[in-house]
This record gives sequence, C-alpha cells and structure tokens, in this order.
Amino acid sequence: MTEGGKDVKRNLIVVADDDPIVIKFLSAIFQDEGFVVRVAEDGEKALKIIAEARPDLVILDLVMPYHDGFEVCQRIRARAETAHVPVIILSMKEKEADALRAFEVGADDYIRKPFNAMELVARARKLMNNSRG
Repeated sequence: MTEGGKDVKRNLIVVADDDPIVIKFLSAIFQDEGFVVRVAEDGEKALKIIAEARPDLVILDLVMPYHDGFEVCQRIRARAETAHVPVIILSMKEKEADALRAFEVGADDYIRKPFNAMELVARARKLMNNSRG
C-alpha cells in the first residue's frame, strides 16, 4: 500500500479462533502494540476477511467451525493474492503430527496454547518484517 509515494505498513492481522476469550485477548495484545486487528470466529469468515482485507499476518486456531485451520492455511497458500501472507497456527493440539501437518500445509510458525503473549508478538513482527523483505 502506498500513500504519497511512500510505502505504508498497515500491520493488519487477522485472528481466527472460535473461542471469544482468545479473540478478545489476542485483539487487545496486538492493538496495544499498534496493530490493526480483524477477527473471525470460524474458518469461513476468516477466508472471507483474508480475501477482502489482504492482511499482513494471519493467526489461526486449528479447531474451528466450517473450515479448520489446516484448510484455511491451505486455501491462503493456494491463492496468488494471499500466498505470501505469513500464517501462525496457535493451537491447543500438542501432538507432533499436528505441528508437522501445519507446516506441510504452509504455516510459517506453530505455537501451542498456553503461550507467552510477548513472544507471540515478537514472532508476528519477525514474520511480517521478513515477508516485506
């Protein structure tokens, strides 16, 4: 995005999780750090917001209604317009197979709940900076 010939960093994050407490917590953390946050309570809404908003980062829960985090991540990677968007999976699933599958479908990072909020913000910033190259 450009404004007056200068590249403007929006720092727009989409948070997709079916737990309203997690959504509220993540929204507060990232807004306090200066990010713009859009939220989705299910995979279908997440895909719609991602297609419209073209975020700088997506944070996905794995277990959501309509489309799980694996499918949402695959769809993000399948579209040329969103294939470059960094994706962090944030999940309570502890099996190594779930983390491996997340990376196989294109996730950039996998963080297990409970998580350290400031570590999540640091990882998000790093991914966004790397994607802007």
